Amino acid sequence: MMTKRWAKVLLLPLAVLLLTGMRQEKRILKAPPGQPADERAAQNRLPMSLNPIWQKLLACKVGYNNKTGLYSIALTPDVKALAGKVVSLNGFVLPLDGSDRTKHFLLTRRTPVCAFCPPGEPNEVVEIVSSKPIPWTEKMVTVTGPVSLINNGEKGMFFRINATAVQ
Repeated sequence: MMTKRWAKVLLLPLAVLLLTGMRQEKRILKAPPGQPADERAAQNRLPMSLNPIWQKLLACKVGYNNKTGLYSIALTPDVKALAGKVVSLNGFVLPLDGSDRTKHFLLTRRTPVCAFCPPGEPNEVVEIVSSKPIPWTEKMVTVTGPVSLINNGEKGMFFRINATAVQ
């Protein structure tokens, strides 16, 4: 298990890369940036959230435009129906700030394993904005709040929950 200090050192760059979009690097890549296959295989053996909401998000097809460096998503009717609804979703915290307590973070379905590779595809990550700061933890947390469907192809972010509770 990694300490909180090391976790922040390793996970914060990943979170920043996810949120800033790596636009320049995308232009020179032939495929969207992502996790190497061997790393994904190892990650599949680690804890993962099995919440049914993740299954709905995974059904959305993610696209990537090599020319523009932008992601796109085809939302399913089930996911469109989640807009505005209060849900509870569990996953792993990737803080987007450098403090021990965070109000803005990414919730991921998969256990993060590398500071330089996303812990999943864009349909496996949800941006969380919490009204109260939560302590960083490497354990799975449950976030409750209304779902917003966002369309940020540059950052590859398509889902947000404005958390009313984090446990």
